[in-house]
Amino acid sequence: MARWVLNTFTTLQLVVFGVGGAVVLTIAGVLILRWRFPRLADSSYEPVADSLRVVYELLFALILAFVLASVLDEMGNAESAVASEATTISELVRANDELPMDKRAPLDDAVGRYVHAVAGDEWKTMRDGRESALANSELEGMYVQYGNFTPRGTEQTAVYNQALADLHEVGTKRRERLNIAASDQPTMLRVLVFVGLVLLLVLEYRPHLKPIASLVFMGTLAAVVTSAFLLTVLLDYPFAGQVSVSPDPFKQDNLARYWSTELAYRPEPGDQQQPLTAQRLEGTYNSTAYGTLLLRCYDEAPPHKVRACRPGDRRMRGVYRYYDGSLTGKVVGGVFDGWWSEGPTYTSRHGNEDAGRVALKLEETSNGPLIAGNWSTGLAAPVIPGWDLKRIGNVDDAPPDLAERLDDPHSFIVEPRRVS
Repeated sequence: MARWVLNTFTTLQLVVFGVGGAVVLTIAGVLILRWRFPRLADSSYEPVADSLRVVYELLFALILAFVLASVLDEMGNAESAVASEATTISELVRANDELPMDKRAPLDDAVGRYVHAVAGDEWKTMRDGRESALANSELEGMYVQYGNFTPRGTEQTAVYNQALADLHEVGTKRRERLNIAASDQPTMLRVLVFVGLVLLLVLEYRPHLKPIASLVFMGTLAAVVTSAFLLTVLLDYPFAGQVSVSPDPFKQDNLARYWSTELAYRPEPGDQQQPLTAQRLEGTYNSTAYGTLLLRCYDEAPPHKVRACRPGDRRMRGVYRYYDGSLTGKVVGGVFDGWWSEGPTYTSRHGNEDAGRVALKLEETSNGPLIAGNWSTGLAAPVIPGWDLKRIGNVDDAPPDLAERLDDPHSFIVEPRRVS
């Protein structure tokens, strides 16, 4: 019932109807008491209430503090469980990246499907405290893919064993997350808090106060204690309602590669596209989806030696770490129009899914300049967003491994439109 309420109404609606309703009912009760029992202040109610008030206030405060501490701790455990699971998956992806490219692709795809199932379907089912059948299936799929892989050599075996350990840890941490999603405060404890709240309002009624002062006092008290009770309900279900744990950790770090389209740059009011030049584009960049990229100009004649860009240069090439990728293209009309190619095939053939077109544009945003990239597979127009780049340094700041690859003539991939 509580989950249904949290998932059906917004937090603002719950505050308005819950807290506001309690205040209205309390004020109505005070008015009825003053009308029905106008001489209550002269009765034995006040001495009896005074004798119980101090002890009961302390007892109720202790119970409410215990419940609040419990739900806050549960919310913290939920956030830690999500972050820990996402970190383990991230480590699993890093282990995959150490395996041969022709072998790691199916492993990478399996991890991507699981991440999408968790952050998508399972996040919806956890609102009701249930696991996702789709996430179960994708977890099984990961085990199948790793079971089909046979490592060769000592180095591959060590990486594979680490990946398997990470995979087992993912399953364990998923179970911890699902246990937290399905947990609930004991019904008797919640009833005790609710009954205690009502009794507190009854005992705190002060019939000797003037009418306006009595209404203000009781209305304020009702708002405070009802807000505290509502807070225990909101935080008791870490994955339900608007005040819930976010799946964002599954979309950060190297897991962003599985969300490139969803996390892609979207133009906002005030953003402006600026013309690119080779000299302006040259440098070292990072993409949350596809890793670090190094771009420089090159000589058109073989062996296509890379060099610093000069005024009027248009032809550029680059390398990036994701599947040891390579870029070749030129700046035309203020936009870099190029061809990307990745392992294991490194092809310039448009029919292969390991290569395609890419367009890079310079956008001036409220957060500073951003290179917004669209890409495609094959010769189709580059319309898939998500290859967004942030400058992290100049050419002199390039990581040694990328600088070495860029200097290697074998890293140059001819665009298919330039093949005779």
